[in-house]
Amino acid sequence: MCSPVMKNNTPSYRIFVSGMAYDEGKSGVSDYLNNVIKALSIDHKIDMIMLESDIESFPVSNSNLNLIPISDKLKNPVRNMLWHLYTLPKKFDLKTYDFIFLPAANRRLIAQSPVPAIVTFHDLSQFHIPAKYDAFRMFYIKNVIPHFVKKVDKILAISKNTKDDLLKYYKLAPEKIEVNYNGYDSKRFIPAPKTSLKPLGIQKKYFLYIARIEHPGKNHLRLIKAYEDLPQEVRNRYDLVLPGKSWSGSDKIMEHLENSPDKERIHLTGFVDSEILPQLYQQCSLYIFPSLYEGFGIPLIEAMACGAPVVCSNTSSLPEIGGEAVALFDPYSVLSIRETIWRVISSEKMQEAMIENGFRQVKQFSWKKHARMIINSFEEINSSAQKQE
Repeated sequence: MCSPVMKNNTPSYRIFVSGMAYDEGKSGVSDYLNNVIKALSIDHKIDMIMLESDIESFPVSNSNLNLIPISDKLKNPVRNMLWHLYTLPKKFDLKTYDFIFLPAANRRLIAQSPVPAIVTFHDLSQFHIPAKYDAFRMFYIKNVIPHFVKKVDKILAISKNTKDDLLKYYKLAPEKIEVNYNGYDSKRFIPAPKTSLKPLGIQKKYFLYIARIEHPGKNHLRLIKAYEDLPQEVRNRYDLVLPGKSWSGSDKIMEHLENSPDKERIHLTGFVDSEILPQLYQQCSLYIFPSLYEGFGIPLIEAMACGAPVVCSNTSSLPEIGGEAVALFDPYSVLSIRETIWRVISSEKMQEAMIENGFRQVKQFSWKKHARMIINSFEEINSSAQKQE
């Protein structure tokens, strides 16, 4: 283990990070990595491995961050998982680091580590949505991960809901898991004057849901059906905007839209650059989050921070993260989704109260606080080890 360098009277550590699940910068894990590495690299030296093609799209750059390219031959998920488990610990001299940080432990773990390993778990949605992944990845998640996750020193769960799932499905020791809420970019996601969104084909007021176009997990189909069931005057006034990259099962959503009487009002914009996201939140009349399962749901707090009223699923972590600021519905019921949208959009007083509650709710979420807990976890592990010597 290295001796920490002192910076502004606080220790500065050398950290090895895996960015091998970056998804070309187009997923929730990508967003997590962008923000956590930005926060950690302010005070600490970081070496992060990434696929060569992913390095090109990684937005963080500073003197404390060193990106190590790994061949794109490992793009294949199965090969990537196995390489990460068994080859990574032998390929790098990990004992020269203070600790290892794995930011997507529900996807990539290592078999052994000579220094403390701290990992983040985002969710165990696979136990709740059986059709989410193919047979190999389901086997990996349900049989391989629980074996190796027991070997890590600290697990950070991004919500109480995720911690409960880890305890239930992996039978882990409660003291090994800490809840560490995600944050959001409080400089970018703020209320702002309206600007034109015509380049995205949006010219009317709209409801918004930002998620990869994945079926059934992200639940676009029920949302679309709920929108189609709204009164004609509501659909005439509000479009439905669905930014996101096409993912597994998206063909079912496309097939439905081809025959939808409202297909001209429903906009699948494809993947939207992160620079445009604040504008989309700021200008939406309602943010709808119908996902069947979320470990945290960063778009929920981004929307609230931008001043949008939010309605969301009453499942997984979303009620926990939304608190009193959100109106809840049953994501498995088209009628429940429709009635909740109608109830909120019909009451300006209710919308105003939700927006004010949202501004208060987001104050508890911070990437700086999240990064600090990662460091605190290492220092607690280190302190405990020294007492035992």
